[in-house]
Parts: sequence; structure tokens; C-alpha cells
Amino acid sequence: MADTENNLPVPRAPLALLLAAVFFVSPLLFFTGLTRNPYYLQISLLNSGLLAAAGLFLWQSARRGAWLLPATPLTRPLAALGLVYLLSFAWAWFGHAPFFRPAMASEGLKALLFFLINCLGAFYLAMSVPYGGADDEVPAGKWLLFILGWGSLWFLFPALRMSPAGDGLFDRLFDPYGFLVWVTGFTAVYLLIRRVRQEDILHLALASGAVAALYGILQYFHVELVWAKLLGAYGNRSVSTFGNPNFVSTYLVILAPLAASLLMKARSGTQRAFYGLVLLSYLGMLMCSLTRSSWIGLAVGFAFLFAFTSHRAQLKANKKFLYPFFAAALLVLALWPSDSLKPFSSGLADRVAEAASGIGSGASVSLAGDEGRVYQSFHQRLLIWTSAWQMGLENPLLGKGWGQFELFYPFYQGRLIANFPVMRPMRTHANNAHNEVLEQWSQAGLVGLGVYLWFLAALFYGFWRFYRAAGPEAGYGAVPLAAGLAGALADNLLNVSLHFAVPGLAFWWVAGSLALKAAGPSTPVPWRRPRVSAALAWLLVFGCAAGIWSWQRQFMREYHYFTGFRAMRAGALPAAVRELRAAWEAHPREVNSNYEYGNAYVRSGDLEKGAWAYGEALRSNAGYDEIYFNLAIVLKRLGRTEEALRLLRVSSVINPLNPTTWQALAEIYFSAPDRAAVAGRAAADFEEAVRIFPDDPNMWNTLGYFYTLLKKPEEAHRAYGGGVRADPGNAMLQQNLAGVSRQLGLRDDPQLRWLSEYLRLERVMAGPAAAPADLKAADALLALAPASPKARLLRAKLYFKAGRLPEAKAELAALVRQNYADNQARYGLAVIYEKEGETALAREEWRRFLDVEPGNAAVAQRLQALK
Repeated sequence: MADTENNLPVPRAPLALLLAAVFFVSPLLFFTGLTRNPYYLQISLLNSGLLAAAGLFLWQSARRGAWLLPATPLTRPLAALGLVYLLSFAWAWFGHAPFFRPAMASEGLKALLFFLINCLGAFYLAMSVPYGGADDEVPAGKWLLFILGWGSLWFLFPALRMSPAGDGLFDRLFDPYGFLVWVTGFTAVYLLIRRVRQEDILHLALASGAVAALYGILQYFHVELVWAKLLGAYGNRSVSTFGNPNFVSTYLVILAPLAASLLMKARSGTQRAFYGLVLLSYLGMLMCSLTRSSWIGLAVGFAFLFAFTSHRAQLKANKKFLYPFFAAALLVLALWPSDSLKPFSSGLADRVAEAASGIGSGASVSLAGDEGRVYQSFHQRLLIWTSAWQMGLENPLLGKGWGQFELFYPFYQGRLIANFPVMRPMRTHANNAHNEVLEQWSQAGLVGLGVYLWFLAALFYGFWRFYRAAGPEAGYGAVPLAAGLAGALADNLLNVSLHFAVPGLAFWWVAGSLALKAAGPSTPVPWRRPRVSAALAWLLVFGCAAGIWSWQRQFMREYHYFTGFRAMRAGALPAAVRELRAAWEAHPREVNSNYEYGNAYVRSGDLEKGAWAYGEALRSNAGYDEIYFNLAIVLKRLGRTEEALRLLRVSSVINPLNPTTWQALAEIYFSAPDRAAVAGRAAADFEEAVRIFPDDPNMWNTLGYFYTLLKKPEEAHRAYGGGVRADPGNAMLQQNLAGVSRQLGLRDDPQLRWLSEYLRLERVMAGPAAAPADLKAADALLALAPASPKARLLRAKLYFKAGRLPEAKAELAALVRQNYADNQARYGLAVIYEKEGETALAREEWRRFLDVEPGNAAVAQRLQALK
């Protein structure tokens, strides 16, 4: 029977079990050797738990003949937002080529499920769990005991865990001692939240966050309790159990104001100990995450918190305890060691200084950088933001299509990195826009952004109206919820975490908690048309069951994918094919799994099936250049060259930086039965290639050849001249340039004259000294080809030979600014710094040299000698 003690309309026990799974197991259960995506088990458990809880409410609705969906003014903007998303997707669907539609459906379905389950499901479930009475206290002491007791059990895990008996799913999941610890923790959590009040669930979220935070702090100081080695995917940035430091940091930003608010109102020593531990662990973990956007979010959340009279008054009322506590907390933040763990270092100061130096001028806030200098953390976001802005500009009203950012982002990025050379090292894969405003603008346009802001405005206005009507004392509990949401939104102006499972759950649950507090509980709405409503309710129940089944299949897909991936790396191709086939059968729309499936077939020699599997990968997500490339190579081997050519051209648009793609294009053009017929397309493609690779002589030579076929000797002359300046010693280019020069009847060809002078100055370098006339000749040579790295490097060498180190240093510094990977120039620059006694600068250049060539033992020895 449903419990009526606190107006909960569904049975408490199953709901408590499900919410324990969602808020306790999901954020904390984390496997590194189970699935390729290490937090997929979390995602599956979270979504399944939310669907089961929603199904429980829908089942009770069918039994009662009344909708148990909470009534709230926010339903209108949320419903409008869902409709805009659907309209945006539909508009995009019909506006794109049929080739993209399977991938659009796959990506759109993922976005739809996230919105329905992780957002709306969490929001309305939160609104369905009522607050307790005014006299009901949360047992802070028991929560404190849970954190300390359950957490301490993990210190025994390294000694008591057992090696897996096999490589099956159960073997990877099950450990006797670990199972005992989890059963103990789950039982304790169930007993603590069995009344299923809103306060209980929020305290469970606080406690889970504290456990994750304390574990992350241990990781930061190189203490690992769970895994055989430290998790270093993000350097020394702690990931805790969330798989990504940016995810755990946002989760803590959302809940930190609540912990601080409850601490300020704590009356007993036990309450102070619990809330103080939670808050300090959150602050420590935020420092361990090194996530600066979350630091900004934390500052915004606490500024919001103390902007209200209720909290300022509470702070003053308990100042004897709170003033020293917060002063100590601020001191901990300021003195928290940097990720190097060096004594007397400050992570806060180092990260802020790093950002300040990386964005040191107004000129650096552009895709051109500041004289070629870029800061990866910022400029990579700038690249993503620019692509997001361009997506929205294509359709300002409805955007590119809801859920389509990850699919189409690579096409926009490809054009940007082609046009802004300094951004080429910033090339990345982006799931989302890394800015909540641009997220809505890029995919749903002005209409979607407007409705999203309408929802946020209605949520915060409802809070403000409640706070003013209820008074500071009654409204005290609503303020930290709103503060956490404000902090998360500020964080996600530079972050992406709200679009991932656990931080997204925290955001939308807290939003529902705030809406419930502001609006109060609602009564069930009786059905006006019982038969239709009952049919709809049962249909939704079955929909929840189907969703749970789908998430189980997706998890099994990830398990089989990772097993097949590992078999591939071990060279066990039959086992890899078998496992990857099982992954596809479990759930056929996952791009990484299908791509690996194609690789397995190709390596096994079955090209036809490999082509099919690569096609399945493109139907899952058609935004990966390597899929187009691999499929093109397979089709080329199968004799389907026209299809292969088309795919390679798409690959070159997504990733113009891959020289192998251009080489494969050249091979197909060269193999054409009638080269003259394809020469126009080839020349157009390789005009782009030489723009991307201006120092690659083969690209220029290929371009010159096709212009020759097109009977355009002037263009061929320009291309061969470009190739000669890229590689003056290339005999084939020299011959081709001379031949086309004769064809044009050029008696005093400036290109050949430049080449002749370059070769003469190279011979001077082999002699005993460089005369002043040679230096002037080098100046003239560079003036004729100012974009030629070869000419600039030759001039730098001549200046060095003549003993004019300042001029040589300036040229070499310009070369490494232009091309970070130019280690020939960097070597000379470092030598000059050594000669001038600039040891720190020399060390820095040798260190950068090793960034590009980590295995260069001679340079490593020189660096060590300078230390």
C-alpha cells in the first residue's frame, strides 16, 4: 500500500531502494576494466533507476485513476522546450542529405532520452518526494557515522580483494570483500532514507558527494584504495569515482551551498562535524579537480547564498564558530598544493597564473592567437564556441538541430583549423558546446535559447516570490538550492558537465527540490477520460520497462565492445570479431563499437564485411574522419574507386591535417583511367592541400602535375615554384620547374633564380665563413619568399656562422613561433641561449624539443646537464 504519512503517493520501500541505487550506487560505483567508457555502468544504473521510479509513479497513477505528476508552473516552459527541441530536430532532418539521417536519428535519440530521463525524469521525481515536517530532523550523526564507517572499510580493500577468477562479466564485477562492503553501504543508506523525505535524498546526495570527494583527495596525494595503480587520465587531476574531474566538480558546486547553509544552522556538535566534514571535503576535492570553471561556479554560488539576509543573519548569529571555520576553509583553498605537490606551492595561484599568462592580451582572445601563441585550455574552447556560433547562424531560429552538435561539429572545426593554422594543434572531439548559452543557440536557435531562459527565469522567479512571501526564516532552506543551481550555470559557461549523467541528475533534482519548496505539494489530478488516460499510463509504464531493457542492452554492448577491443589489441582476431558482433547485436548504434568492428573484419581479411561495419559506424555518427578514411581504403581495394574518392574528400574536410588522406586521394587520381578527366577536381583538392601543408613538396608537385594535365602552365609553374621553396634540394621539383619554365619561354625565371641563389648560399654554409655580401643575399632571398621556412632557416644559419647571434636568434624564434614542431630551428635557438648564458631559456627550449621528440637521448642529456 502507498504510504500516506508524508503524502508520498507510492510505496516507500521500492522507491527508497531505487533512489538509493540512483544517488548512492550510481555516483560511486566505478570500474576501469569493465567497459571502454569507464562510467557507462553509472549511466546505465542511473537511467534504469530513474525509469523504474517513474514507472512506479505511473503504475500508481493507473491504479488510482489520477495523474500523480506534480502540478507546477514550470510544466509549460518545459513542455515548450521539448516541443522546440522536436521541431528543431524535424527541421534539421528534412534540411540535410539522406546520407546523414540515420546518424541524426541515432544522435537525436540519445539527446531525447537524456532530456526525458536525466532531466525531466529527475525534475518531476524530485517534485514528487515531499519535504518532512518542521519538527523532523535529519540524523546528522548517523550520516557522519556512515561516511566515516563505510569509507574506512575501503582501506582494507587493497589487502582483502581477490584477483578475478576469469575474464567474464561476473568475474570482472564481483569481489567477495567489495560485495560485502557494497551490501553494507546500501543497507545503511536504505535505512537512512527509508522515510523517503526530500531532506533524506538531499542528505544522501551530500554524503555520496563527500565519499567521492574524500576518495578524490586521497588520489590527489597518490593514495589509491581501489585500483592497482593511480588513475592518471587527466594528469594529477583527481577523477574520484566520476571518471572526469569536470563532472565531480560540478556535482560538488551544486551541493556545496546546501552543505554550508546547513552548517550555519547546525545546533549540535555532531551536526557541525557532519556538515563541516562535507563542506571541507567538497572544497578540497574542488581544488584536487583543478577545474577553474567550477571554482568560478563555487564563487557565484556562495555570492548568491550570502546575498540573502537570512544567511547573512545566520552567519552573524553563529559567528564564534563560523568566522574561524570559514577563515580556515579559505586558508585551505589558498594553500592547497599544486598538482606537482611541491612544498609551499599553491594550486589556486598556479592555475590562476597559468590562465592569466595564457590569455595575456586582448589579441590572444582570437583564433589567430597572440603572435601565434595559444593557450590550449582557452583556445580549444574558443574553437568549439566559434563552431557552435556558426551552427546557430545557419538557422538562427531553430539551430542546427537538437542533439546534432557532436555529429556536425567536426565539419565546422575542419574549416576553422584550415583557415587558422595556429589552431591546428587544438583539434578535438566535442560532445557539446562547453557553454550553456551556445549549447542552446547552436542546436535549437533563438527559439530554443529563449524557451530555456524562460524556464530558468520562471524557476528563479518562483524561488524569489516564495522567499519574499515566506520571509527570511521560512525561505532559508530554498536559498542554498537556488545558489547551487546558479553556481552550476556559471560553471557551465565554460564547462559541459550538465549534459552528463551524474552532474545532470544533481542539477535537475535540485531544481525539482527548489520548485517543490517554492510551490508546495500538489494533489493528484483525477482523469477526465479514464479509459484513454489508463491506456496512456500503462503505455508509459511499458515505455519505462522498455527503457530499462534498452539501457541493459547498451551496457552489454559496452561490455562486449571493450572485450573485443582488448582482443584486438592482443591480436586475437576471431575472438574480437565474435565479441564485437555481440556488441552490435546488443545495440547497433554506437560509433566506436562499430568502427572497431569494421577494423576487426578488415584485419581478418573480410573486406566486404568490414565495409558494412564501417557503414554501420557512419549510420551511428557520421562525424569521424577516420571512418570515412578506412572505409575509402577498403572500397579502393574492392575496386569501388569513385565511392572511395567521395569518402576521402569528406575525410579531408573533417580533418584536413591528415597527410595520409591527401596521399590516398592522389593515388586514386593517379590511378584514374583518364587522368585528364579528373585533373580539374584533383587540382581543386590539392590547392587546399598545399594551403594546409605549404612546406610539403609532394603536395606542390602533385598540384603542378594536374595543372600540367589541364594545360595551365602558369599555374603549374606557380605550383612547382612553391614546391622548390618548400624543398630546394628536391631534384624532381627542380626538373619540373625548369621544364615548365622552358615551356613558358621564361629567359630569366625568378623562381629558378631564387633556387640558384639558395643553392649557392647552401654551399657557402659548407665553407669557412659567411661574407657580408652573403648575408645581404640571404636577406634578399627571404624578401622574395617571406613565407619560406627554408629561406628563413638558411638566413639564421648564415647569421650564426657570421657570429651575429642576436639576428640568428630572432630568426629562429620566429620559426618556432610559426611551427612549434620545428625542432631544427629550436635546436639552434637553444644552443644560442646556452652561448649567451641564458640557462633558463635554454632549458625551456630543450624541454619543448623533448615534447616533440621524447626519445632524443642527446637532447635529454643536454637538458640534464643544464639542470
